[in-house]
This record gives sequence, C-alpha cells and structure tokens, in this order.
Amino acid sequence: MKAQLEQRLVELRAEYESGQKFLRDIETKLVELENRKKNLNETLLRISGAIELLEEVLGEESKSSIPEVLYKEEVLDKQVPDAGSEKKDIEVPFVIRLPLEQAVKKLEEAGLLIGNIGEKSVFVGGVRFGDVIQQEPKGGMLVERESTVDLVVAKKGNFKPDLSQNSLLCPYSKH
Repeated sequence: MKAQLEQRLVELRAEYESGQKFLRDIETKLVELENRKKNLNETLLRISGAIELLEEVLGEESKSSIPEVLYKEEVLDKQVPDAGSEKKDIEVPFVIRLPLEQAVKKLEEAGLLIGNIGEKSVFVGGVRFGDVIQQEPKGGMLVERESTVDLVVAKKGNFKPDLSQNSLLCPYSKH
C-alpha cells in the first residue's frame, strides 16, 4: 500500500509540474497577445488619423483641382470692375501640403492676409512636419481681397494616446 501511495505521489507531482508549465505557457501567450493588441490599437489609431487627414486633403484637392478651369473662368467673369466697387472677390489659393513659409507667400501674393496659425499633432506617414494640413477658408472659395486665412500646421506629437480598455479610442479592446 505504501508503494502505491508513493507511486501516486510521484504521478501527482509530475501532473502538477506539467500543469504549472502549461499555465506559464498560457501566461506568456497572454502577455504576447496583449502586446500585439496594444500595437494593433496604436496602428489603428494612426490609420484613423491618416484616413481623416487624407479625406480632408483629397476633398480639398478635388474641390480645387478638378473643376479648376471652369471655376477660374467664372472668377474672371466676376472680376470685371463694377462701377463704384473697390473690393473684388478673389479665389483663395489651395495651400494644403505646402510648407508654412510657401503657403504664407502664396496667400499674400493673392492679396489675402494670414489669420491664426495653429498646430496639430499628427501621426500620419507622408505628412511633413511644418506643412499646412488645414486652411479656412478652403482653397477655391471666393473671398474679398485682404480677407484673413487661418492655417493649421503639422507638428510632431508629444502625447501618447490613451489606448486602455476603457478608452474611446480602443473599441477593439472590449471582450
């Protein structure tokens, strides 16, 4: 009987050690999966920012470059001097993706003033820091000469977004 108990004890110890090893393997895999989830969330956040910026940039370009010929003809018709009218409507140049200095020069050459210049952190590949990423009024709009144009310039991000499970930026972390 004692030999049977000793044999059973050896079996239980082997089963326990096997279970402990299996548990360590699972815990290691969970840590690996959490790291992969974190990296995926960060990638999805960057992609989301890229989509938002590209939609804005492409929306600007399509408004200002596709109908440009027809639009400029309409602008030329409107620029015929009216008797008694000193201020003329001018077309706001499209300055998104230009370095700030070039954008300012282009706007001033068009007869416009520079309004507020803000900065926005970006995590988007293909966007150079210091380039204009937003403008108001938008390129292609008609405004009075000497109107102001507000600009937003890309800057390097200094903050780490909240990607915790309870974050609004983390819709894929909910179980």
